[in-house]
Amino acid sequence: MRVLARAACVVAVVAVATLGEGGASASSLLAQHLLLAAAVAACVLVCPAAGFVPSRGPTAAWLTFALLAAAGAVVAPYAYAAWLVLVEIAAFGAVVWLASGEPAPLARVFPPAVALLAASHGVVAVAERVSGSQRPASTFLNPNHLGAWLAAAVLLLAGRQLDRSLSLRARIAYGGSTALALAGIFVTGSRGAALGVALGAIALVGMTWSALSAPARRVMLAGVAVAVLATAVGVAARFRSDDDPYRFHRTRIWRASLRAVAESPWRGTGPGQFAAAAANLNFPLEDTPLRYGRLFRTPHSDALRAFCEFGLPAGLAAFGALALFSREIRRGRSALTPVTRGAFGALVGLAAQACVDDLSTRPAITMLGAALVGLLLAVPRERPAGRGAAIAVTVLLVAGVGVGEVAGFVGWKLSYALPRGPLEPSQLSRLRRAIAWNPMQPDLWERLAEHAERGGAGSAWSLADYAVAREAAEHATRLQPADAFYARGAARVAAAASLSILPFTAERDRAARLYDEAQLLARTDAAIPLEKARFLLQAGDPSGARRAAEQALKIEPRAGAAWLCLAQAVSAQDGPAGSPRVRQLLDEAEAVAPRPGEIPASAYDASLRAVDPELVASLRAALDGAADR
Repeated sequence: MRVLARAACVVAVVAVATLGEGGASASSLLAQHLLLAAAVAACVLVCPAAGFVPSRGPTAAWLTFALLAAAGAVVAPYAYAAWLVLVEIAAFGAVVWLASGEPAPLARVFPPAVALLAASHGVVAVAERVSGSQRPASTFLNPNHLGAWLAAAVLLLAGRQLDRSLSLRARIAYGGSTALALAGIFVTGSRGAALGVALGAIALVGMTWSALSAPARRVMLAGVAVAVLATAVGVAARFRSDDDPYRFHRTRIWRASLRAVAESPWRGTGPGQFAAAAANLNFPLEDTPLRYGRLFRTPHSDALRAFCEFGLPAGLAAFGALALFSREIRRGRSALTPVTRGAFGALVGLAAQACVDDLSTRPAITMLGAALVGLLLAVPRERPAGRGAAIAVTVLLVAGVGVGEVAGFVGWKLSYALPRGPLEPSQLSRLRRAIAWNPMQPDLWERLAEHAERGGAGSAWSLADYAVAREAAEHATRLQPADAFYARGAARVAAAASLSILPFTAERDRAARLYDEAQLLARTDAAIPLEKARFLLQAGDPSGARRAAEQALKIEPRAGAAWLCLAQAVSAQDGPAGSPRVRQLLDEAEAVAPRPGEIPASAYDASLRAVDPELVASLRAALDGAADR
């Protein structure tokens, strides 16, 4: 019973992780981590020590990576994001430890559970495609992530079916699940999943070829050919569609991401810090209305992420763990069972896709991978387990993965439905309780600043409101000093004060300086200098507004809103003498404005390309009136 309970915990975590955005939703993460915390605590504090442990070599290399990641987290500017990454690393390690403790029972119950899950997600994906969805993803949101999970399931089940003792009924059930999973991969059109299936199948064939009879070899080759063909057709169908205009830009994202390693080779950006650093790694696209309208927040390659986010030493440790793992599998290949051979093929498939995709952002994939790693790394325990160290690690794990997750979840639950900006008294109370539960989350403080700023900006805004808004905005920037979003929030508070209760040059200059600091954190974001230009126009500084608008146009030459703002600034600064230039700028603004009925591609697009026709007409009327006089 104890042995089955341990295997059941692993299956439960893997199953729960497939729900709620591929395990990334707050509710799914809470359920996963509480399950893990309870399972680890029970195994260490209540149950006797397991007879198996993870193999020493790969474990030591992985622990080296984890320790280097923890060291990077200590000095990371955004502490909460770094903490979340460490929690995910701890969760991965916990699943590996649980899965390796009793590999034989897990090998019995895991394939049927994966078969059921794969069939269910395959059916949902096909149903979504039939209903008209161009990129079905079941509960994963991203079809590439669903494809990766299904590809690993297909390879695991393929290995399971190599067992000669399997009954005909079981073979039919596994075959049906495999077919549904392949159908799910087909409708996603995931190129990464096709790569994973192909390389994972090659690995599986290589691991089993010598032990197969001639008929079995033909059946295996036929199965591999069908799997690869089905996924290749799905990918080809996706390439023929027009739903992904950026399908060929991933290599440029990889090249841009490598700059993070060049700029900080030893520490990288830091755990959980890449999203903020990516703002200054973006590259221009000249065939789109806005050059920097396409953003990326991950390297789109976990192989690159190991170096970009954690630095060269940690990345080498991670790859060292992978190399040691592969060596041990190769040396012990004769002892592998059909299930563990399938597990190895599945891990090869995941590793292949991880080179071209960000699979580690979905706990569904990392938890599945951890369970497969645990199955393969399990070796008999050589000496009695030490209780002291195990209990200490368990206490840390339960505190971080359990208690810490509860606090973060409660803070999220209290705040996620609140609107941004002015809040009712009951809503403000919820926000303050959310901050009390999770004071490390900068967005909660930014929401408080937005409430204090927008709730009474103007004549009703008091110095007390300003003090609350300023302190909250500055606290948000202290919690996350590398993100332009929070720096711009502080600038907005200063700008609002300058235009209302503190109409002084010093406050105006302070707001302008804060906008400049935000711009340094996102040098390719033209919306920041445009916002600064509009503020300076209102504050009576047309010269400064002109320079800021010109800066926005250097970044985005087709930003109609920036052309219009520049026209306003020139008109305010030069008066009637600038009329010819103003007319030219208005013509430029209208020339690059969106066509009637055109829908903005993003909030960035909407903020920069939209041109107010009433404002254009007003400026032209003023120019015509001045000419008549």
